[in-house]
Amino acid sequence: MAHGLMISHLKNTRYLHGGHVYRESIKKMLTANDPGLIMDEIFVHDQQHRYWRLCRQIYDVLTSPFSKYPAKVNHFRTRAFRKRLTSILAKTHYTFFVISGGDMLWCLECIPPTATILYISHNIEHLLYNQQVAKYASVPWLGRLLLADAEKFKTFEIEHIKQLQHIVTITDQDQSILQGYCSAARIATIMPSFDYVPHKKNPRPKKERLRLGFLGNLEWWPNRRSLQWFLDEIFPHLGQTIELHLYGQGSTAFSDGGKIHGHGFVPDLSEIWNGIDLMIQPITCGAGINIKVAEALYNRMPMVATPLALRGIPLVEDKAVVIMADARDWITYLNEPTPANQALSRVRQTNADLFSMQKNRLALQALFEANAPVPGPRFA
Repeated sequence: MAHGLMISHLKNTRYLHGGHVYRESIKKMLTANDPGLIMDEIFVHDQQHRYWRLCRQIYDVLTSPFSKYPAKVNHFRTRAFRKRLTSILAKTHYTFFVISGGDMLWCLECIPPTATILYISHNIEHLLYNQQVAKYASVPWLGRLLLADAEKFKTFEIEHIKQLQHIVTITDQDQSILQGYCSAARIATIMPSFDYVPHKKNPRPKKERLRLGFLGNLEWWPNRRSLQWFLDEIFPHLGQTIELHLYGQGSTAFSDGGKIHGHGFVPDLSEIWNGIDLMIQPITCGAGINIKVAEALYNRMPMVATPLALRGIPLVEDKAVVIMADARDWITYLNEPTPANQALSRVRQTNADLFSMQKNRLALQALFEANAPVPGPRFA
């Protein structure tokens, strides 16, 4: 019976963020493919308070010039965790390891060289980090410090990826990029996957207000920045019969007592699918696939999205999914009668099936079969 260890940076017991959902889907697929596999997990933090995290991030950035590791790595390469990891490796003989996220690639230094290792690439982390620090580029001293740290992180990520043999990426584009760094590695794109029965949406009376919905962790900067774009550029120009419902950690802060309703973290997503008519996916930054976009598609929810929100998702044409990049187009469309009719439609089953765990686990299984071809990117 094989014994495996999944190493992750954050469990976060308050709510289920996208990284957790994707990581857990990979774990489920691994154990479904090999019922004899026992998977343990170890986390740097079970939970991080946002203000503690912010203070620690500031410290890590300020001290990064004096460390061989970039700030994002030092944030999780703590002495306490290294001691826990060393202790668990001394007690249990693991032959299989899963490293979740680029911030944790430093753990390759601790893992036995004979072990089989799977790396879960949630994003091309250095590209995402570059987006994050770009807005500080013009700030004296801080801009230079962050850009230097971002370059250090890029070097760190690429050097460690080159040591890997088995990699899972969340999009075909990411697969192509990583294959360029390590041509000998076996890399497979595994979509975010779900194994529960998709929700059956209740019919909506046409004369009700149009209820737009946004789902996402608003403590995660790409979600927060994307929602702010919608609130600044689009929502003030929509008619009085349109209201906005926000779901996810940090969403209550956006309530205005009128047309914007922040519901906070909701453990049962059926409350969301029944509570709104049309999902909005106004993603303007970030990388990889937005897990909550994937889950909305799996539940066949109609949506209006930016092209970036659907990055990496090979959708077939679908009247339930309207794609627009420009804020003026969003305003024009949402003020028309058309969205009320779109709200009555459902995402095509073909598009929902992209996120079926039963289908995606076969691609993961092939990754570890020496004679099985690993599917290349469907589009680059």
